[in-house]
Amino acid sequence: MTRPEDKNPWSRRQWLQFTSAATLGGALGTLSGCGGGVAVGVAGLLPGTGGTGQIAAVFARGFIAGFGSVIVNGIRFDDSAASVQVDGISGSSSALRLGMVIDVQGERGADLTQGTARSIAAWSVAQGIVGSVLPGGVFTVAGITVTTNANTVLDGLDSMAALSAGQRVTVWGLQADASASRWTATRVALAPTMPASSLVSTGLVQVIGDVRYVNGLRLAGTAAQALQAGQLVRVQGNLSSDGSTLQVQQASLQGLTQGPTAPTGEAEIEGVVTAVLSTTRFKLGDVEVDASQATAQPTGAALAVGTRLDVHGVWQSGVLLARSIEIEDQETEYTLELTGYVEQYVNATDFIVRSQRCDASKALLQNGTLADLRTGVRVQLKGSLAGSVLQVTELEFDH
Repeated sequence: MTRPEDKNPWSRRQWLQFTSAATLGGALGTLSGCGGGVAVGVAGLLPGTGGTGQIAAVFARGFIAGFGSVIVNGIRFDDSAASVQVDGISGSSSALRLGMVIDVQGERGADLTQGTARSIAAWSVAQGIVGSVLPGGVFTVAGITVTTNANTVLDGLDSMAALSAGQRVTVWGLQADASASRWTATRVALAPTMPASSLVSTGLVQVIGDVRYVNGLRLAGTAAQALQAGQLVRVQGNLSSDGSTLQVQQASLQGLTQGPTAPTGEAEIEGVVTAVLSTTRFKLGDVEVDASQATAQPTGAALAVGTRLDVHGVWQSGVLLARSIEIEDQETEYTLELTGYVEQYVNATDFIVRSQRCDASKALLQNGTLADLRTGVRVQLKGSLAGSVLQVTELEFDH
């Protein structure tokens, strides 16, 4: 994605540490979503840095912006020794894809752009049959409303215009409202082999009498009985023939602070503002953020529900105490990165790396020419999305 370091010789973390100070109480009323990234920094060094090379535990949640190491929230995590789960099923990092939202538990040292992942978990937020397709890249599935943008990774769709009601899809994304019934998609994949009755929905549990609901779906089965009102859960099961009831086979808590043990240590979380609680507190997805100790550069427009942020901070009694905040411009094309072997090759406009279709016909080349591009060649790519294709702007042959 576009970051401050793209326009600045300093690294992102250095840029945040050296940004000029202003009180956040005033800045929260003036933060802007313009320019591809406005940073809110903290005066002084962040936990775990100190210039000593000290290793610090860190948790990160965000969408995958690249591979080589797994790139999330501007951090390159070495995933070579990480345990990986996709929708609760153990696997390897080869199952991960661009645009999937992942939770990473790991460590990093003085270089805050580098880390080592110990565990990675990717959870889709919805699977099912598209109910309706609305203008502006919006559609409904599994009881939720999904919004897409130019940076949503598409798999099996040349563009959102190709999506229609009745198709089966899997969606990864970020919670976009307080009710968890609206989500911003980071990846949408066609799933034509999915059984017609199979459904996944993520939302808040409602309890009426002794009946539980998520996104308007009545939940049935023993797996649903332990769910409590207000929990953010991902439910998976089979839909009844009339579409009203989900026979739940698996229910997983998705809220970061809902478990029996409060999270601790550093955190890097990408999300959408779902509620503004005060001049110094807001909700990022389901996480409450205390921004009272951050400093900022004021810029012009109000922080509001729907603003997309990266927040770095430390956990304090289940609340994320913000040290730095970066506002993302969703209209700016993100820069994505891939390092890997060419898995399939037709020509320079149509080849696959890490299961991602690529077009390098207009790329700046290093260490080779397009004549060297073929199946089995290892490459490093940078580019941005055009529908389902990564339009490569830089290609380096990794001999």
